[in-house]
Amino acid sequence: MFAYLIKSCLLLTLLYGGFALLLSRETFHRFNRMALLSVLVASMILPAIHLSLKKPSYLSYEEVDVPHIEVIASPTQNIEHSTVASQPILPETEEATQVPSFRIDIMQVVKCFYFFGLLASVTIFILQLFRLWEEIRSGVRMKDEFGNTVIIRGGDFAPFSFLHFIIISASDYEHLRRPIFAHEQAHIRLGHTYDLLLLEVVKAVQWFNPFVYLLGRDLKAIHEYEADNAVLNFGIDAKTYQLLLVAKAVGGRLQTVCNNLSHHSLKKRIKMMHTHNSNRWLMSKGLILPALMALALVAFAKDKATDHSQQTIVYEQPSPDKEQQTTGKPVEVAVPGMGIVTTDEVRGFYKDRMLNAFIPKDSAKDFIKKHGPAIAVFWLRGTWVVKGDNSFIEEHPDCGYPWAFHTKYYDVMLDGKLLDVNNLPNLPASALKKVEMKMKSKEGKLTVNLITKPVQIPADVKGNINPELTILLTGTPPKDSGAKTTIWERRGNFDGFSWKNYTICSWKWDVDDISVHLKEVAIRKDHSVRINVCKGVPKEHIDRIKRLMSENGITNYKFVQQ
Repeated sequence: MFAYLIKSCLLLTLLYGGFALLLSRETFHRFNRMALLSVLVASMILPAIHLSLKKPSYLSYEEVDVPHIEVIASPTQNIEHSTVASQPILPETEEATQVPSFRIDIMQVVKCFYFFGLLASVTIFILQLFRLWEEIRSGVRMKDEFGNTVIIRGGDFAPFSFLHFIIISASDYEHLRRPIFAHEQAHIRLGHTYDLLLLEVVKAVQWFNPFVYLLGRDLKAIHEYEADNAVLNFGIDAKTYQLLLVAKAVGGRLQTVCNNLSHHSLKKRIKMMHTHNSNRWLMSKGLILPALMALALVAFAKDKATDHSQQTIVYEQPSPDKEQQTTGKPVEVAVPGMGIVTTDEVRGFYKDRMLNAFIPKDSAKDFIKKHGPAIAVFWLRGTWVVKGDNSFIEEHPDCGYPWAFHTKYYDVMLDGKLLDVNNLPNLPASALKKVEMKMKSKEGKLTVNLITKPVQIPADVKGNINPELTILLTGTPPKDSGAKTTIWERRGNFDGFSWKNYTICSWKWDVDDISVHLKEVAIRKDHSVRINVCKGVPKEHIDRIKRLMSENGITNYKFVQQ
């Protein structure tokens, strides 16, 4: 939502800047009015339109900072050990995992501040409409020759109009109704009220943007210029009308959603009455607005294109000072010979295609250039994977993140034929039946063979998910552990109560959330979870782990007290 607001604000500022620079001093009142209305509408609609731009079918590296880095598997390691890198064990307090970061707090403040301004703007607008309704329903009513409702009220105020209502004082009706009616009837006939209502909507959304108020000032001025011209064309003497404007300039201020006889600068209005019409060829300057709109559409398309070719792989050499940081973003995963693959968008993209190419940009860092292009492979549940002596059937719905193989270190084959990273076939992930990763003496490279033909999986090949999980609840952080967490995990069924026999975990932590392990175990219908409860564990921890079991689809679990 805030991305949309920023784009909308920038677009309105850009378009209004073009109008103010090129058209604001011209006398094309109707043209200028349509231009400003187009700016309002475009600023609300165009940021919500996302066009897909066609690009090459490969993905490119983008150099950005990765807040958390995993260990990258060296291309010289044995293939059976080049699996997803293990995550570092980091001490983390339970309280710290539940408290938002400073950055999130700032965003919350910004959101609250924006919505407070939005609420204030909407409230003021509603109060104006309520006050207007009270003024409209009072006084003497009559109809003019065009069917508009004229409301005559006592008091001294400047006449104004709203929709088909004209509100005028009894004194003005008796002595000045001819020029005043001509002015307000022009506002009604030209539909100026609808312009102001649209303006109020945009002002409510962009209440923080000073340029929307400048645009509103210019739009109301154009309304008055149009109405003034209508009065003069009606045959009313210009000097008499100008004296009327001066006399009404001291009238009371009314609602901003109304057209007021004394709404805008008298000096500019009187000056505009004596200004010669601009050369109509100067209207061509208005072409700047559609050009800027088209430019904005292209810019937004590049920013939010949904075409698969726009997805980006974030890839960066690890550095020691970053290895200890955590973030609210999805966890980065290291893949053999490749580096870091991250973001849910990239992960979702690989569900559609079996093969994709990674081509470093010319501006890529030396580390990326050194390893060169890579072929990313994605497979689904039921795929037979052989890595050296390790053989298993993929039990996850998908392999989680793509395996990427640099062509500098790997020969990637499809059914025994070498693949060209620049000319990969377009195959669905479901086409892959078997993945063979093994050593082969060919220019020192490793060989990866992707098999799409049907295969017969031996009966002794098992799945790669351990359906058993043991959780340890310590109640308080163990004093000698160096960690400040109260929950630990271990694969398999285990009856020990010492934290030293478990792996550090957390209740809620992006790097090693217990829910991640529970969701994986729940994939197997024969799953079982054992919760070893140390002495002194509070009831809140028991209740919390029960809720997590329910939320993550665990149906078979038991508590074992120490």
